[in-house]
Amino acid sequence: MLDVMRSNAKSSLIVVVFGAIIVSFVFSFGRGSSGFRTRTPETWAARVNGDLVTAGDFTQAYASRFRQASAQRGGKYTTEQAQQDGLKKETLKSLVDQELIAQQATELGIVVSDTEVADAIAKSPQFQQEGKFDFDYYKRLVENGYGMSVPRFEDAYRRDLLRAKVIQAALAGANVSDDELRAFYQSQHEGAAISYVKFTGFMFREKAMATDVDADVWAKTHEKEIADQYEKDKKTRWTQAAAVKVRAITAKLAPGAKPDEETAARARIDGAYAEVKGGKDFAAVAKEKSDDVATKDQGGDLGFVSKGGSAYGKTLEDEALKLKVGKLSEVFKDRTGFHFLKADEERAAKEQPLAEVRQQIAQDLVKGEKAKQLAHEKAVETLAQIKSGKDLKELFPAKKADAGQFDFSSFMTPQSAETETFHPAGGFIPGIGSAPKLSEAVFAQTSAGATPAAPIEDGDTWYVFKLKSRERADLSKFDETEKKTARDRLEGQKQGELYSQWIERLRKGATVVENDTLLNYQTGSEQQNYNPDDY
Repeated sequence: MLDVMRSNAKSSLIVVVFGAIIVSFVFSFGRGSSGFRTRTPETWAARVNGDLVTAGDFTQAYASRFRQASAQRGGKYTTEQAQQDGLKKETLKSLVDQELIAQQATELGIVVSDTEVADAIAKSPQFQQEGKFDFDYYKRLVENGYGMSVPRFEDAYRRDLLRAKVIQAALAGANVSDDELRAFYQSQHEGAAISYVKFTGFMFREKAMATDVDADVWAKTHEKEIADQYEKDKKTRWTQAAAVKVRAITAKLAPGAKPDEETAARARIDGAYAEVKGGKDFAAVAKEKSDDVATKDQGGDLGFVSKGGSAYGKTLEDEALKLKVGKLSEVFKDRTGFHFLKADEERAAKEQPLAEVRQQIAQDLVKGEKAKQLAHEKAVETLAQIKSGKDLKELFPAKKADAGQFDFSSFMTPQSAETETFHPAGGFIPGIGSAPKLSEAVFAQTSAGATPAAPIEDGDTWYVFKLKSRERADLSKFDETEKKTARDRLEGQKQGELYSQWIERLRKGATVVENDTLLNYQTGSEQQNYNPDDY
């Protein structure tokens, strides 16, 4: 390889140029980049079909991602935020994908020659001086700047080029036909605006009636629907979480409290705690000493507290659920101040069985179906009215809401609305969101004032609309420049879709074992201790 590099260094022009790489998988080689790959079997981060992703690979890649995330947030990025973002998981997932792609090279018969590596490196601006490849400069930069031997660096570079070739082969089928180009151009240049009203079952739920007899008859032929609905709602509707009824005494702290204010608050809560420990009635001390005005008059009674089921936050919930009846917690601090608790009553978790709630579920489902039917009937009636000349605004006037105030009434009652001009691409409609069936029905109309033949069902909603305006694409303007723009965009979309489907197939067919210890933020290396200049 060195001989090839020296030969290229003497040439004024590199003849062989590595072809255009569709997906940018040739990584910039710099400190912390994925090009710094160690193939030695050191402590592992993952095993991919038996091959290693090493801890060194993972550490460097994670360090690079952490620095990038920190830079995007103005240097204020913590390990806790990285944990919330799943940064370690995402980093390892990327490295596993890289290994899976490299493994495909053998199956596809793809190789990267010494000449290809040499040419790609020689064309890289970072190894050039005055616009020409400088071998001596390249060798010094690799050995001194990157701290790697030239063979090791070139091996890493070869693997990145290999992955790029594999991806190029995988995306070779992302071709776009002339008909697709024309349809795409039209989707970008067609436009429409509508006035509309929507009808949902929720709007008619109060009018839908379902008797016990209705529910019994329906349930006989819909046992699976009832069971499925029960499973769907079991944890949220039919399960009562374990809870503890507690009282609290609080010494409040304002956000950003000064040290002396925190010391004073701690002294107050310690004094109250000493009184209760000394035998005074908890409720009496709470009425006298607690800073929580919402509960102090009730003797600090917070009611039943369950995990994730109160407004008091995780810290207080955790402390409450540790207690047995009659016991006191230690003093603890959360975002609102210092507290201690006393448990008055325990309530065990309880799950209502299907047999106990079967009738109620059946009745709810029957009522829901009847409400949907009422919504459809109203949509049919409304469409007939506007076809006869009635105005949607008069039939369903929009209710005015104060500026900045959410209008919940739009979910409760049908109200007319209008859109600005929108395009068919993506099926997105302003004010509605993703509604592909409605969008398709709108663009099937050709002139202002047109209405659909029947109400349009999209999701759980029926729509009735009238076309306000309709803009047509001018295909005479679909010249070669527009075609190239459309082709580039469509091919990019297809490549993205093909890549996602392909890499997902590789993942599903792979045997991947992750090192959970390395991914643990408590036991793994703490990234904020890294010096960016170390890599």
